[in-house]
Amino acid sequence: MTNLLAFENLSINFETPTGPVHAVRNVNFVVPENKVVGIVGESGCGKTTVISAAMNLLSNNAVVASGRVSFQQEDILNLSEPELRRIRGEKISMVFQDPMTSQNPVISIGKQMMDIQYRQSSLTKEMKRANAVDMLNRVGIPDPEMRLNQFPHELSGGMRQRISIAMAILMKPSILIADEPTTALDVTMEAQIIHLLRELQREFSSSILFASHNLGLIAELCDEVIVMYAGEIAEKGSCHDIFHRPSHPYTKALLACDPSRVMERTKKLPTIQGDVPDLQIIPKGCVFADRCPSVHDSCYDHRPGEVLVGANHKASCHLLDNG
Repeated sequence: MTNLLAFENLSINFETPTGPVHAVRNVNFVVPENKVVGIVGESGCGKTTVISAAMNLLSNNAVVASGRVSFQQEDILNLSEPELRRIRGEKISMVFQDPMTSQNPVISIGKQMMDIQYRQSSLTKEMKRANAVDMLNRVGIPDPEMRLNQFPHELSGGMRQRISIAMAILMKPSILIADEPTTALDVTMEAQIIHLLRELQREFSSSILFASHNLGLIAELCDEVIVMYAGEIAEKGSCHDIFHRPSHPYTKALLACDPSRVMERTKKLPTIQGDVPDLQIIPKGCVFADRCPSVHDSCYDHRPGEVLVGANHKASCHLLDNG
C-alpha cells in the first residue's frame, strides 16, 4: 500500500515572549492511499498543529525543530510558495473548522468556486460553473444554480460546511484534510457531514486526514487512529484496535469519558482529572504521569519508548515495557 503523506520525527515549537512552546514532538505516522486516518485527543494536544504542517500553514512564530512532512517523497516544509501553490488545492486540500473564516464573505459562492479552477485554462467560464453546480449537487446542496449567486452569510452553518467540502474536493485532490469540520454543527448535521465525507472518499478514491476530539466520529469515519496527548503520540493503530483493545492509559481514559459508554444513570459524566501540562516545560518522564491512574516511579524518571502491542498497533507506556 502506498503512503501518500508521511510525518517523520516531526517536532514543532512556537516562539512566545515567555519562551518556546514545544507544541509537537517526535510525531511519526503515515496516511496510506485510499484510507481515512483520524487524530484524536483533548484540546491543546497538537492535532491542529500537525495537520497544519501537512499544508505548511503554520503560523509565523512556528519553528520546525526537526523532522519532515513528505507528500509523494517531497518535503512540504521546504517547498517555496510557488511550489506549495502547485500542491495546495489540487493534490492536498483542507476543510477548516469554521466555514465563515475560510469563505470570503464579500464574494459569491459561484465566483469562489470558479476561482479555485484558475489553473484549468482549457475550461471556459460556463464549464467551470457547470463543475461547481455538479459538485454542489454531490454534497447535497439544494438548488445549486441559485446557491452559486448567494453569499456565505445567506446560508445556514450546515450548508456553508457542505460548500466548504465541495470547494475542497472540486479539484479531486489525493488527500483531504479536515480540522474538526463538524464542531459548530448540530448532531443531525454532524452525522450527515461524516456520511458525506465517507461517500466522497470512496467515490474519488482519496485519503482523508481527520482531526477531532469526538470519539464517535472517529469510530464511524476512520480506518486508522492516532491518539495524541500533550504534543506526542500516545497510541496508534487500526480503529478496531484503538476502540476494542486500547493499551495506553490515556486512550482508556478518553474512551471511558465517551457518554455513549456510560451505561448507568448518573448526574455527573466521567472526566480525566487534571489538565494537559504546560508545554513550555517538558516533563523528564511520561507526559501523562500526573494524570495517570496507573503511574509508578519510573514514569517520572524517564520517557517511555514505543512498544508494539499488536500488528501495526503501537503505544508508548512503561506499563507495556514491563510486560
